[in-house]
Amino acid sequence: MLKVSINRSYQRSKLSGETPFRVLTLGGVVVSAAVLVGLVVVIFQKSLILWGVEAPLTFLTSTGWSGNVSDSGVVTDANYGALPMIWGTLVTSLIGVAIAAPIGIFTAIYLVELAPRRLAVPLTFVVEIVAAIPSVVIGLWALGDLSPRLRDSIEWWIASSLGQVIPWLSEDPLQPSDTSVFRAGFVLAIMITPMVAAVSREVIRSVPQSLREGMVGMGATQWETIRLVILPTARIGLIGAALLAFGRAIGETIAVRLVIGMNTTSVPDSLFRPGSSIAAQIAGAYGEGSIVERGALAGLGLALFGLTIPLSVLVRLFMWRSAAKTNTRAS
Repeated sequence: MLKVSINRSYQRSKLSGETPFRVLTLGGVVVSAAVLVGLVVVIFQKSLILWGVEAPLTFLTSTGWSGNVSDSGVVTDANYGALPMIWGTLVTSLIGVAIAAPIGIFTAIYLVELAPRRLAVPLTFVVEIVAAIPSVVIGLWALGDLSPRLRDSIEWWIASSLGQVIPWLSEDPLQPSDTSVFRAGFVLAIMITPMVAAVSREVIRSVPQSLREGMVGMGATQWETIRLVILPTARIGLIGAALLAFGRAIGETIAVRLVIGMNTTSVPDSLFRPGSSIAAQIAGAYGEGSIVERGALAGLGLALFGLTIPLSVLVRLFMWRSAAKTNTRAS
């Protein structure tokens, strides 16, 4: 009887000690959700002036970027289309992920499975340092040095060969553009590769060691172990890493703004032409725009939310599935 009383007293004291922590963490969740909802509400309110003169579907599917406000405050000649910015955001992000995903995953495989410890530790530190470089620094480097090099090498070669048969890879080699969608995607690849490598590294490290040992015990080589066990086991997590980097690329602003072009209000007919993205358009036009243009920029912000929030949910589902699959294999 005394033992039961002591246990009950211990449980009550434990719960009383955990209560402030539970309240604190719950408060953090509530504040985060309230900030997100408030942010969406404020942006939507700022965009109301646009929806009064242009339908949301027309805004999302049309091109052009112009509008006037008369002296009486009436909006006239409104023609705001988000399609070029949405197209530029998705294409540059896809180019970045297509380049960064294989490089980042191969880097993670080398750091976890192949590199000796004395080399893996400093290389991991280098990857983390690259990830910490501010985007504006990368953008300035790309604008002054990388962009001309890409124009005169990779873009020139693709336009001179594949561009002869694929229209959206074509360009006049004698008159190349100073900025392009492809270069913006390449810069994004540089920025998100460390993220892919870091997340992929943790996913590969989470693969149970028993699976490796079992494969080696059956006579498999290290490459066969990686190909037949580690990559299939970590596949969902690696896809989640690529999607996470894709979400990071969608919201990038300054670096993309510097190399993608300016004042482009139509969908380019080639990846080697100037374009625009949602974040770059907001950053470049908000300070100088009229009240109706600011409403259109707020509409772009809502479109960006519409791209990033479902993607974040998808990444979370992939990571949960990866963790559940890894635990199942381990057991």
